[in-house]
Amino acid sequence: MRATSLFIVICLALTSSWLRPAMLLRVVLSQAESNQEIHVLDSVPEPNDEEIRKIRTAEQWPNPHVVVDADEYELILHDQSRTALRMGLDELEKALLKTPLERWPLGRVVAVSENGLRSPGDNEKIAKNLEELKRMLRSHKLRVELWPSA
Repeated sequence: MRATSLFIVICLALTSSWLRPAMLLRVVLSQAESNQEIHVLDSVPEPNDEEIRKIRTAEQWPNPHVVVDADEYELILHDQSRTALRMGLDELEKALLKTPLERWPLGRVVAVSENGLRSPGDNEKIAKNLEELKRMLRSHKLRVELWPSA
């Protein structure tokens, strides 16, 4: 697929007399760079179930942890001070894709919990956001480890 789209770009560039060689090179290089976008997650191993089974408290969880709220998500990283930074699903996805390799010692697994503090009408919103989060995580071949809310 990538080779085909690159081939098409090259063919179009060669047949277009308005493209100069320098422009052609830029088009080809930018196409190749976008096709080869690599994320840290690509090098994270499969989940280490033996180590995961040993964990009993949230403080022992070294991988990313996501708290699902009615309107947004909170990303918690082990050994970092917890902030009130809330984000949408797209922002969360980008943050997870940029999370350094050393933050994934248990492999391709993310702890997920629902916010326990709720206002009337939050149950449906949180359930919907949880399903969207699970879908996004699974699209990156990340396993969801559901944790109870407070």
